[in-house]
Amino acid sequence: MRLKLFLITLLLFGTASAKEKMMLYDFRFWTSPERTRIVIDTEKDIQYRVTNHANKIDLTIQNAKLLRTTYDKVFYQDIRIKHTKLKRKLQAMHLLFTIRKGYRVKSYMLKPNSKYTYHRLVIDIYDEDKKPIKKPIKKIAQKIILIDAGHGGEDPGATGYFQTKEKHITLAIAKKLANKLNKTRGFKARLSRKGDYYVGLTKRIRIAQANHASLFISIHADSVKHTSAKGASVYTLSKLGGLTKFAKRLERSQNTADQFGGKEEMTKGDKYLNKILWGFSRKDRDIQSKKLGRLILQQMQKIGPLHKKRPQKAGFVVLKTPAIPSVLLETAFISNPQEEKRLNNKKEQDKIATAIYHAILNYYK
Repeated sequence: MRLKLFLITLLLFGTASAKEKMMLYDFRFWTSPERTRIVIDTEKDIQYRVTNHANKIDLTIQNAKLLRTTYDKVFYQDIRIKHTKLKRKLQAMHLLFTIRKGYRVKSYMLKPNSKYTYHRLVIDIYDEDKKPIKKPIKKIAQKIILIDAGHGGEDPGATGYFQTKEKHITLAIAKKLANKLNKTRGFKARLSRKGDYYVGLTKRIRIAQANHASLFISIHADSVKHTSAKGASVYTLSKLGGLTKFAKRLERSQNTADQFGGKEEMTKGDKYLNKILWGFSRKDRDIQSKKLGRLILQQMQKIGPLHKKRPQKAGFVVLKTPAIPSVLLETAFISNPQEEKRLNNKKEQDKIATAIYHAILNYYK
């Protein structure tokens, strides 16, 4: 037993020269339908190499050591990773991932920012590319509603007074709303994400387009420094950006959503999307978005306070869905302790989902 403990200690902390080694502070894994992402918090200038061996990935990190509390986090399994081994050879640490099926891998480093203290090594494991199966085009009889659960994965969104993560609240409400719509004849709900993983902001737009969505609803929970702020609000797209200081602040917080800490390039320079969006369909799209926003606020007012009684305007990236009426709903202030408790309550989550559901039904009357 003592020998085993000694060997583990040697593996984790190396020799007496451990002070000179590069520290690996933390490991995080995120599984999505598209990929498995490994994020390792590291020191600056870490030396690493990723090599492929048939169904194995060898992540080699030179002169590295693990925190004792991090050791158990390495051994992760999911739909892509069958099992993980940790070995040390000379001055190198090897993380050997056995993969269940064909794959391709991508790796890169991210710098620290306001949310993340350390540099991060990111390893993406994608499913092997497959030739798309051509299916006959069918007429869509159902109304497709794209429900976008804000944030996810390494982007937690706002954090509440009691440390509630916005990403968990938005997904819970989104799933409840989807369930209600899917039980209603003539409607079909699609989720931008089904679990705790990150989806790029422009990718959410393309998901809506690929699913031929007729409405796009992005669900969030706001946060400000003052814990007394409360109530729901709805935003529609403004090409010029937020029209008030509050809207501009909110716009910045949502549009710089972390892609595992790395700020994502936004669609400001996406000429293709902007050309479509601000073309002939803009007027009708804006009118329909405002209509949906007003109907949501009418329903939200029945179950709680409103922060703004009318739809507001801001330049949210996720609302730049060409020709699709789109709104962003701030369900409540997660920074308000009372509203945070409400957002964590399953019955209250269901009330919010029901309010959005009735607004959608009223939209199509």
